[in-house]
Amino acid sequence: MSKYSIVNTTKEQRERFVANAEAINLLGAIPLTKENRALLQTYVDGQNELDDLREMIIDKYTR
Repeated sequence: MSKYSIVNTTKEQRERFVANAEAINLLGAIPLTKENRALLQTYVDGQNELDDLREMIIDKYTR
């Protein structure tokens, strides 16, 4: 299992992972949409794994 999986992390760790990723994103990428930010919150809350989120976001943009 990944060190980022829900079963291997606490909510606080997931919050830090997401905050760090958002900070890196702000260095040169397009800011996250509210919808994508809400999807990331489902990871923080332990509802969806990152792999699932990646698939959801890819599906959203390939429709």
